[in-house]
Amino acid sequence: MEALEEDVTNAADRFEAAATTAALHTLTDLKTKPSDRADRDELTKNYTQRMARKGTPGKDEYDKIKSATPFGRCPLCGHRDVETIDHQLPKKAYPLLAVVPANLVPACRSCNTVKGESEPKIAEDQTLHPYFDDIGKEQWLFATVHEVAPAFLEFFIVPPPAWDNVLTKRALGHFHKFGLASLYGSQAAQEMSGLRHILKRKVPSTVGEYLRDEAMGLAEASPNLWRTAMYQALAENSWYVDGGFAID
Repeated sequence: MEALEEDVTNAADRFEAAATTAALHTLTDLKTKPSDRADRDELTKNYTQRMARKGTPGKDEYDKIKSATPFGRCPLCGHRDVETIDHQLPKKAYPLLAVVPANLVPACRSCNTVKGESEPKIAEDQTLHPYFDDIGKEQWLFATVHEVAPAFLEFFIVPPPAWDNVLTKRALGHFHKFGLASLYGSQAAQEMSGLRHILKRKVPSTVGEYLRDEAMGLAEASPNLWRTAMYQALAENSWYVDGGFAID
């Protein structure tokens, strides 16, 4: 493995440069390296047998990467707990990147399974990478209320003006790939079920203010939490505020 150290270092440098510019699809030449099957297997085992397993030399680093996200939340869906590590570029196809830290992303089991062995063919295919894509400052996640009995929410992305065409398509692709509209809609339905009982006990004229306060508090933590988008949408919908919340 020492003979491959320089190749791994070079691959890591190229990965970081490409991830910064949404150019991971240009690294396909790394898929042929090293050419020796035994070397490829050993590089992969550096992760599976010498890093991910308990009691192995790299387990501390593995656990450090897993615990690096705020509140232990999966950065790919922003909702479920981190349970494993996902390879941004799959280790089987890119063995030189099997233990490169920038290629190792904390993830929940569901997102890790959904992503699987997929890799970008073009820039627009590249899923968002939490280390390189800082898109949390401006609000891009929104929801709309469906005025039916019972009310439900539909989540969607509105790209901020600062996003270019590639980032917009990447974010939309990421949202679709990980099924975030469905995930957030399901979670919102559960929360709205409990919220209905809270709102029924409030003076009707205070319902809107309560929802706006909740939205503002959540937005201070992050403007792109599904709960932020949910409370904003509910607060801004006059049908819901004026009693739509109580209709079963």
